[in-house]
Amino acid sequence: MTMSDALLAQVLDRLSAMDGTLQKLVEGQERLEREQIAIRQEQEEIRKEQQEIRKEQQEIRLEQQRLRQEQDSLRAGQKELNGIVAALLHRQDETDAKLEALAADVHQLHREFSSLKQTVDRLEQKMDSRYEQLAAQIEDIKLDLNFIAHRTVDNERIIYKLKEMLFR
Repeated sequence: MTMSDALLAQVLDRLSAMDGTLQKLVEGQERLEREQIAIRQEQEEIRKEQQEIRKEQQEIRLEQQRLRQEQDSLRAGQKELNGIVAALLHRQDETDAKLEALAADVHQLHREFSSLKQTVDRLEQKMDSRYEQLAAQIEDIKLDLNFIAHRTVDNERIIYKLKEMLFR
């Protein structure tokens, strides 16, 4: 082997080594490209997930806004209800006061009615007593009238007899 053969052998060895290295580099490059594609796919998935997360965040914000509006509406309703309850309590107090006054008036009327009933009872007793007295007096007057009527008839008979005797 000559030097050129040796040199050629060395160049071939080197080329062969370079070819192996190049093959390794190509394989590494292909692996890197596959990894890069996988990374891009992962990035795309991450972007999609980020978009979904943003969309969910937007929905959550909208829901929070709706809940705040509902809460504000509930607070306004609660204030209105508190006002209504306060008005009802005030009216209830007024009604209670009126009811107490009415109860006092009814109690007073009951006392007056009882007093009036006692007065009526006394008047009825007096009337019954007066009626009995009047009935007795009327009976006496009837007897007196009967007596007078009989006496008048007797007197007229006597007068008639006297006239008969005188004018005969």
